[in-house]
Amino acid sequence: MAHKFPKDFIFGAATSAYQIEGAAFEDGRGQTMWDVIHRDQEGKPTQDVGDIACDHYHRYKDDIKLMKELGLQSYRFSISWVRIYPQGAGEINPLGVNFYQNLIDELIKNGIEPTATLWHGDLPLVYDEKGGWLNPEVIEHYLNYAKTCFDLFGDRVKIWYTHNEPWCAAFLNEHPLGDQLQIAHHLMIAHARVIKLYRNHLNGDGKIGIVLNLGKQYPKTFEKMDQFAARNVDGFVNRWFLDPVIKGEYPKDMMELYRKQGHHFIIESKDLDELKRYPMDFLGINMYSRGVQSYAPFNPPFYAQDYHMPEAIYTEMGWEVCPSSLYELLMDIKEKYHNIEVFITENGAAFKDEMIDNKIHDPLRADFIKKHLEAVQKAISHGVNVTRYYAWSLFDNFEWGLGYSKRFGIIHIDYETQKRTIKASGYCYQRIIQKRSL
Repeated sequence: MAHKFPKDFIFGAATSAYQIEGAAFEDGRGQTMWDVIHRDQEGKPTQDVGDIACDHYHRYKDDIKLMKELGLQSYRFSISWVRIYPQGAGEINPLGVNFYQNLIDELIKNGIEPTATLWHGDLPLVYDEKGGWLNPEVIEHYLNYAKTCFDLFGDRVKIWYTHNEPWCAAFLNEHPLGDQLQIAHHLMIAHARVIKLYRNHLNGDGKIGIVLNLGKQYPKTFEKMDQFAARNVDGFVNRWFLDPVIKGEYPKDMMELYRKQGHHFIIESKDLDELKRYPMDFLGINMYSRGVQSYAPFNPPFYAQDYHMPEAIYTEMGWEVCPSSLYELLMDIKEKYHNIEVFITENGAAFKDEMIDNKIHDPLRADFIKKHLEAVQKAISHGVNVTRYYAWSLFDNFEWGLGYSKRFGIIHIDYETQKRTIKASGYCYQRIIQKRSL
């Protein structure tokens, strides 16, 4: 007999603004870095861009009907900072505000809970040109933007996410490691200060947390040096963000590793105190894969090398499919991080879809979702406080630097016609939600 999920467990799906909305140059929206890269001097695209994407900006009502058909209880979307403040601050754009007001109201009308990410990788261009998150002045502008979102939408949105995947913002760039660590720290301080702001806000009666991309790290062998390598990568990928947002401190072993190698960043005396004083309500986890590490003595700073398991299944992204690692990751959170409430805020896979008789067949994606939900269910049975699961993604979408070449959606998008088709994986997820069991 299949075990049912707890009656208060929430099933949803997730997206982000730039990846699906389109309407990049409409209704007063400002610019982000994504609006200017991958273009020639005349502004014509030289590769895929998100100008139209899934055209969700114009099709949100029909998209919400599809969410309702799937049985989603909750929808995780992000708010585009430059739709609210085209110049990052200053004058509010009423047309941008209206879009999110209408989106939120339409979700509620259809019985779907709106949950909002404040920042999902689309910083206003005006701040990117001043150094981005490396510039501490951005923190104050972010707080102003967050307060405006709480003012405008906080009466109806009661689940908020401060940042999505700050690891990517900090480390997927050309800066030296010391500057990358400074970016990460500024993101942590911004996170803590937004929580303080929310706690004192008139509409601050909901929950607020952060979304981290986490993946359990394993040594290739039981040899001491492979374990050392795996520990270092775990510190870099996982603990560097988990420890400050939950414990209010950075991992001592990583601080020492960076110090020995001459990688420095500035921590003001009050910074860690702020992180301790303003804890979050939940941890959002984006989980796609795991890491297997072997010792690499000539590969600083972590002396590690990714090892690809020869018999494993890999997604189109080159990521190993390993659902058991989600269970083990969740058990780690329970044991090492006070069993904080956990949302799985993204989980999914890029696989090639096959169309037969006008139906989209994607058995590997359906199996991926089922197996990872089995891992969630097992973790719940062992006392992990995981209360939500959001599939990534609701739609095939603009996958950042990879454009439209990788499809993660449980709903297929024909980018020429914008036709939406629920995939087999979407119907599989629909059945799980209906039965509340696997």
